[in-house]
Amino acid sequence: MEKEIYSNDAHVFIGDIHGRDSWKKIVERENEAGVYVFFGDYFDAKDLISGPKQLENFYEIVDFKQRLASAGGKQKAVMLFGNHDYHYMPWYTRQPYSGYLPYMAAKYKRALVQHLREMQIAYAIGEVLCSHAGVSYEWLTYFLGQSIGGKNWLEMNADEIASAVNTAFMENPRYFDFNGFNPFGDDPYQSPIWVRPPALKKANVESFEKLLIQVYGHTVVRNVQESFNKNLDDDKGRYFAVDLLGQGPNAVVLENGNWRLSGGV
Repeated sequence: MEKEIYSNDAHVFIGDIHGRDSWKKIVERENEAGVYVFFGDYFDAKDLISGPKQLENFYEIVDFKQRLASAGGKQKAVMLFGNHDYHYMPWYTRQPYSGYLPYMAAKYKRALVQHLREMQIAYAIGEVLCSHAGVSYEWLTYFLGQSIGGKNWLEMNADEIASAVNTAFMENPRYFDFNGFNPFGDDPYQSPIWVRPPALKKANVESFEKLLIQVYGHTVVRNVQESFNKNLDDDKGRYFAVDLLGQGPNAVVLENGNWRLSGGV
């Protein structure tokens, strides 16, 4: 497969929202970026943010995405879907995850269903694949099969993989539910909204790790600078963790093929 080049536009990766509006400071600081990628988990605040305020913040992100689209310029926003969005959807029938707000559930569900077409599970930039938690080769082959259209996964580029995963979400959303035996999601067969970094890396070491760079949220980063350095050094630039908002308005940026941190780190 021919290696695709990076877009020259800066891509700003904004981690799990959980009702926080600190994304606005990131957008203001990185106001000339080409693409803003939100990594989902719009609800279930870990901070003292009211349910209605979280809903208002979600609508503001949707409005931001739509305003960029209607402007017809070079900027756009991408909204990924997370596990803390998933348990508000109509197809969900299990015990909710932590942080679930029963008194807001109907309103959150209505908002998500109304704007589901604005969201997606995966997004690709060149060889970079973005999703809420990461795409495990084990999950992909178990739930979607060894190949699609006569082409196996290791023959596909990041955009083809993202497209297949997004189609699967629309057609079979229960493939993305919590599965596996580890109660924390640290299982190679977990879905792209649930798998944890150790399991993701273990599942992909002889497969996707050679093909893709993956950017994911879902697992909270405690030390922003230390994590970023580890991504570059220990992970050899094949994985980037972006669940950074709990430590302030921080984001990871990809610009002209170079990775950098943005924020008060």
